[in-house]
Amino acid sequence: MRILPIVARLRARFLGNTPFSNSASQIVELEPAVDRVQPAAIALPGELDRMVAVHEETTLAIELERLKEGIRQHGATIAYRIENAVLGQGSLYFDGGYEIIRRSTRPLLSRDQKYFAEIQLCTNYVIDRYFGHWLIDGLLSELLAARRSLPGLSLTGTPWLHEPGYRELCGLQVARSDNAWIDRLWVIDDRGINDSWISRMKELRRCVRSRVDQNGTKRVMLTRGTLGAKRNLVNFPEVREALDKLGFEIVNPEWETPQSIVEKLSGVEIAIAVEGSAQCHCWLAMPPRSTFVAIQPPTRFNANGKDRADALGINWAFVIADPHPDGFYLPIEHFLRTIDEVVRVAGTRA
Repeated sequence: MRILPIVARLRARFLGNTPFSNSASQIVELEPAVDRVQPAAIALPGELDRMVAVHEETTLAIELERLKEGIRQHGATIAYRIENAVLGQGSLYFDGGYEIIRRSTRPLLSRDQKYFAEIQLCTNYVIDRYFGHWLIDGLLSELLAARRSLPGLSLTGTPWLHEPGYRELCGLQVARSDNAWIDRLWVIDDRGINDSWISRMKELRRCVRSRVDQNGTKRVMLTRGTLGAKRNLVNFPEVREALDKLGFEIVNPEWETPQSIVEKLSGVEIAIAVEGSAQCHCWLAMPPRSTFVAIQPPTRFNANGKDRADALGINWAFVIADPHPDGFYLPIEHFLRTIDEVVRVAGTRA
């Protein structure tokens, strides 16, 4: 039975909201979990003592597990088939509950509704909200749908700045709708960086990297720009001057096309960026055995990029900045010593 959004919300409010995983008519393990040996993050001794707090969406225990050397488990890829699903105004509705993908104040479906017999949902709350998650998680979900011979579905909306260019490079497209009736909807838990994730990521990387020429740039710093959440490196001019002397090219992704960004990263030995979505350009473009250095704001430490770098054979390093009333401040001598350490340790792993 198809349930209108307003009915699903009322039922969830009074009877409890059932997770879509509990309402699935079929659950398929597409790829099993895997244990994988990971290297330690590269950093100066005692660097974590400079951290004030981790990002609000993670925990200290999770971050420490990411950073250490040893065996790490990566979860399975699971597909859940939902019968008679309704996509309405940014939320997914099903028998027993609903799940918000994009928040909306409108509880009812539009008159303009699409119908799909069977389709895979290729978005979720974080993919829809953050460019970096769309660039990696979203495109990997679309590639998974293509491998399963299913069309992919995402929400309508203004494309990300670099979305058209990356879609041209990788050739992936999806259906788009905010209001749809779906007989059989597949919802995927693809958070685990398992063998399927790596296989799809390598396919995306081959496709993207093969479309550009390597220009010989060996050292790059990606600036954060102005479109994302504000993370102000207050002494950026000082950092830039120091990096200029070390032969780094400063690249502002907001001024570049995806083709240009990939070209400049495709042959790098070291890339640096403030923690955030800009680093995700690197996972599609940087060669194996290169090194990424994350400048970490002291009050929101987040090493989620390390899992991805490890899986791709890219070294992952970090340096933590100092708190500042207007953002964060990176002591230059400390930064330069970190780069020296990066060069030294990466050389031993080559």
